[in-house]
Amino acid sequence: MDFLEGYLLGPQWSDTEYETRHHVGFHLLVGLLAAFAFVFLRLNPDQAARWIWPWYITALLLVTLLLVNPLLCRHYYRHSHLIRAVLLAVIALKFALALMLLFAVAMPQVQFDIDQLTAGFLAQANESIAAMTDRFHALNNATAMIFGILLGSLLVLLRTALILAVCVFIPTLVLLAVRWIQRILDYVIRKQLKFNPETE
Repeated sequence: MDFLEGYLLGPQWSDTEYETRHHVGFHLLVGLLAAFAFVFLRLNPDQAARWIWPWYITALLLVTLLLVNPLLCRHYYRHSHLIRAVLLAVIALKFALALMLLFAVAMPQVQFDIDQLTAGFLAQANESIAAMTDRFHALNNATAMIFGILLGSLLVLLRTALILAVCVFIPTLVLLAVRWIQRILDYVIRKQLKFNPETE
């Protein structure tokens, strides 16, 4: 519970030690799950139509939650554990909205189907292996083929890893951006409210 409170409430409102610990793995895990969710929705248009709203609606809801968040956090410790759980769920909703906004913007820009993706991947692999084999044409055919397969496969793996890293880092950076925007708003509003969690 301390982890959720520290992450969702933020340092302006929470009395936990969340900020003293590193949570890189958690952010990368969330980014990976978001990437899988995007691919799933992109391959299932019916589900995408259900979950992905027009970007302006999602943006409006996100801004509203960002502004309301300090008021929810200010009164968080005054309530019972059940009410706290509900407040944490509402506060967490802004991160889900941020990802939905990202998906709404990115979805029309990314066009692929699984068959074309597989065929394109195999074509790229064959081209990489052929290009690397040609680089070692001065060697005998067997040696050139072995080096070509090894280095071509390595190049394909590096390209795949780079694509996966980008797909994971983009949602991760979006969530971190939302946290920092919220942190700035919380700081300003907390100063205006003269909030002290130890006396509330």
